[in-house]
Amino acid sequence: MSVEIKFVDAPLGHEIQGVDIAKGLSDADFRAIEEAYDRYGVIIIRGQKLSPQQQVEFSRRFGPLDRYVLDKYNMKDWPEVFIVSNIIENGKPIGLGDAGRYWHSDMWVTRNPSRGSMLHAIEVPHDDSGKPLGGTWFISMQAAYDALPEDLRSRIEGRTAVYSGKKYVDFRKSRTPVDPKTGQMSADDRAGMEEREKNIAPEISHAMVRIHPRTGRKCIYYSEGSIDRIEGYSREESEQILDALHRHIMQPQFLYRHTWKVGDIVMWDNCSCIHNAIGDFEWPQRRLMHRTTLGNPAPIFKESGVMETVEVRR
Repeated sequence: MSVEIKFVDAPLGHEIQGVDIAKGLSDADFRAIEEAYDRYGVIIIRGQKLSPQQQVEFSRRFGPLDRYVLDKYNMKDWPEVFIVSNIIENGKPIGLGDAGRYWHSDMWVTRNPSRGSMLHAIEVPHDDSGKPLGGTWFISMQAAYDALPEDLRSRIEGRTAVYSGKKYVDFRKSRTPVDPKTGQMSADDRAGMEEREKNIAPEISHAMVRIHPRTGRKCIYYSEGSIDRIEGYSREESEQILDALHRHIMQPQFLYRHTWKVGDIVMWDNCSCIHNAIGDFEWPQRRLMHRTTLGNPAPIFKESGVMETVEVRR
């Protein structure tokens, strides 16, 4: 095989072509894929048909794997595979249906967030005209950092953001649809919120600007609706900075929207990008994805050239 890259008009989201993962990859082809992944932050490999075992084996070539924190949606035979799905079988969901419907970096709730994620599309929802639904937006946080206005850059460089588990759960609840008759979330959504509350520390701190451990590029680190405050500023100043940062990050020149097709593999880097899953579909429109989570290759991310100290408060 010979790896080629089809570039899109965005800083991330480029397509890797000339690859059939199930047939195996040479070391040279794998190195080309990993280099593109590190450099751009999001890569797409279309037309793949992988069993859970094949996805796990391919994922392990990038290094150790992490398991998703909601263990009940991890596959029994392949617990490294987390099921993202709205499908109901025997009255119960087979996977997490509302995964990632806000701007975030995966696993920010942990002291040492994972390197990235790999999502394989098994079933993709469509509307009545055949148009794919359930797209995913990605933003390049390295491109957003490079374009920061100097005054905003100086206000976040070297600063630490304190993330709040309660603020995050309240934010997610405010975004979760309710039954118009009862005004309540579904039983599955309530269970998901309860499990999130059990698995999240009350507070955890992360540097606002990180140096990518493999490329050396600086990246903004941010997740929507989760940051309680910026250390060293008042709450009012923190909110002003976070609002300005959010407006900056959301500019279209940093953004790529992925329209899913069955067989797609999308890989994203948790240091250099954030993402948002679009929930524009509902049962009986079916969505089924298999996700593996790449462990962090560094002991801990670096910030401003030194090892970052991350404090978890309980």
